[in-house]
Amino acid sequence: MDIRLELGAVDHKTCVEALLPALVAHCAAKERPNELDRFLAGLGADAARSACAVLDTLTADEKDKAVVWLVSAHEERMRQSANRHLAALFGAPIVRVGRFYAADRPGSELTLHAAQIAVDYPALLRNRVVTDAVERLGGENSVLRGAAMLVLRLGAHMSDESLEKQGILLFNAPQVKRRLMAVMQDAVRHAGLAVTIRDMAAEPDGATPAPAASDDAFGERLMAAIQAEAERGRSS
Repeated sequence: MDIRLELGAVDHKTCVEALLPALVAHCAAKERPNELDRFLAGLGADAARSACAVLDTLTADEKDKAVVWLVSAHEERMRQSANRHLAALFGAPIVRVGRFYAADRPGSELTLHAAQIAVDYPALLRNRVVTDAVERLGGENSVLRGAAMLVLRLGAHMSDESLEKQGILLFNAPQVKRRLMAVMQDAVRHAGLAVTIRDMAAEPDGATPAPAASDDAFGERLMAAIQAEAERGRSS
């Protein structure tokens, strides 16, 4: 399954200040750096300052694109953070994220996606986080609670396809959803992404098509602008 995280507030400057230094370190560690890699590696403390100055010149849409590009550059780190927090929530690696990326949607909408999620459904259906949440569903949605209780009782006899459908139902149940949103909020902030998650939806794998590739052209333009700003700062 996939989990789509709808974002509310995004602190673009804090995201850049937290994520760009790690990108500079990544450039410095490359065995075959290109010219821009070498320059970024030499920026040091100038990187975040220069990037924030450039950020002030960008449109709202370009700022969102900058966040998408930085998340793409840090996908492995974001994915690992999400998996650590999910394992802490369930007490074991029952739910594991295969991909983590951001997408800039039309208008001002920015989303994060924990995709290609592998779930140990027998363990999930026995997990206290899920069983306790189902027990508390009665006052909120008795129909959903009845369906969820049926899944817990019959899960071991269901096909993988049926389990996935019911797993999505459980992940979207209000009590489970609230816990997952809190965990994912902690995970992205721990990874350096200063955003507020306003809503979450569990979906079948591939329900929201992933971007074909990161916008390298935009990233190159952004890095070139940061390079030029750093040079101006040093010359003055």
